[in-house]
Amino acid sequence: MKQYIFLLFGLLIVSGVSAQYPGQSVKDKQSTDNLARSMGDLPMVSETRAMLEFATGWTLQDNGKWVSGQNQIPWKDPDLNKSSKHSYKLGKENFINLEVRDVLINNEMYAVIIMRFKTGWYEFPMLMEDWHKQVGITYYVCKLSKFQAVIPEKMEFNRPYIENLEVLCDNTLINFDERYLNSTIAYNIHQILTLKNITSHNLLIAFLPVQGGGQTSARFRLIQVMNKEKFYGPYLDIKNRDKLFKGSYYESDFAAFRSFINYSGGSYIQAFTGVPKSAEEYYKRGLSDYASGNYVQAITNLTEASKYPPYSTFFLTYAYRANARQKVGDNAMAMMDFDQAITLKPAEANYYSAWLTVIYNRGVAKFNNKDKNGACADWNTALQFGLKDVANDQAIKDHCKGYRFTGPSVAMTQTVSTNLSNSSGPDAMTDYYKVYWEGVWKYEHGNFQDALLYFNRAIELRPQDKAFMVYYYRGTCKLKLNDYSGAISDLDMSLAFNSNNQGDASMMKSVYYNHGMANYMLGNYAMACSDFQKAKAAGMNTAESEDFMNQVCK
Repeated sequence: MKQYIFLLFGLLIVSGVSAQYPGQSVKDKQSTDNLARSMGDLPMVSETRAMLEFATGWTLQDNGKWVSGQNQIPWKDPDLNKSSKHSYKLGKENFINLEVRDVLINNEMYAVIIMRFKTGWYEFPMLMEDWHKQVGITYYVCKLSKFQAVIPEKMEFNRPYIENLEVLCDNTLINFDERYLNSTIAYNIHQILTLKNITSHNLLIAFLPVQGGGQTSARFRLIQVMNKEKFYGPYLDIKNRDKLFKGSYYESDFAAFRSFINYSGGSYIQAFTGVPKSAEEYYKRGLSDYASGNYVQAITNLTEASKYPPYSTFFLTYAYRANARQKVGDNAMAMMDFDQAITLKPAEANYYSAWLTVIYNRGVAKFNNKDKNGACADWNTALQFGLKDVANDQAIKDHCKGYRFTGPSVAMTQTVSTNLSNSSGPDAMTDYYKVYWEGVWKYEHGNFQDALLYFNRAIELRPQDKAFMVYYYRGTCKLKLNDYSGAISDLDMSLAFNSNNQGDASMMKSVYYNHGMANYMLGNYAMACSDFQKAKAAGMNTAESEDFMNQVCK
């Protein structure tokens, strides 16, 4: 299926009925209103608006000579630039292309800056042999006005500029399926807005327009920094402008760079128009009808789409149709669609939260049908299976006091949807060691979301094992995914289990350092400093980590 099929998947949200039941108190009425989805509809990310495919990367080497590479920043160490090892050939950093998309958030246009880059891994890392190529994606979401301010209106050549993009959210994905990129970005935006999180990284773009000898070019740097002013502030200081391009930068054709930055952002994203001629178009038209409030036509189009693979086994087909049927008052058929959607549990990790949302939505439908116990069963199930959502938590708090949760309302061993992937995931695996090492493999290659599922499964299979490394890896995955409290909890377990000397002493520096990072991101600076001191004592001494720890522990 093409990428745009999934742009609207967040529209599966159901609103709770706001009409007051007979005899219902004002407080209960307000609680019922709280069942309306607090997160609202997911934003729709556009297709590519502009792209930059070529730039020359320059680095001042330690020997005083400048060296260049196509779409890559070479190393400062001349020996690394001469190395035949695949990892070094990629340069200090590189990109395949840079692109920008846009998205409307709260009636304001935002830019989505996407960098695709080459990466990989060694099957035998100690020997640096048997290289496996991979492609990574890093994206940043910021206000379009901030992105387009990279090139000032009153620009002067040969003068450096820098813009703080004040990133709303960001992420890095390795070997990611392009079909799911827009929906993943949309869900990330939703999570940040709903949970009022602050993303851990910020992006600055330094820009130097160069003119001389009848030629014009654009030098630029993409500077990722921790999202704290103490880290990005020095880059923005006017006194440091002349230092921005002293060591490394990219250089591209000026017109191409200007076109990339100053593209004309869309004021809205076009919905599907025209007469559907395929199952794919019926599905897309159904979502567009749902978004525009044409629920009867949405039901008709989604029903047509559901007759053919892959939509016949795609859980969102039925989730949307359930919502549309709820909107027109067909509660019995809506409940059947909810049941069908939940039965078709997707194999893809990036759809798992959306699937849990369907369980929550079914609970809302049951509550509105006065099945309070059924509603509480679904809400508790969604919570137990990992849904992190304020509305779900509030529903349990307001309406499930005294309810005894005896078990999930959904069987986790049900048939997994195979329309998007042949992978059965960790749930079907029973070999503890295979699950653990698969998690390690995914962790080492940057796939932290999937790795987390494997470490969860490892702990499910052998909860009696107080495994130092399993909790270390799971805690670090949570840190990478911005679940700082969860990271601290798991790393605490890892530290506790190491009292039995399970852990390699050399690993302890990483445990303490990551524990400190989680505390730092939560604002627990004194505890973070204490953790960093322990990390140093255990041998954490890389230049980058020492610089960071020293700044925190001033």
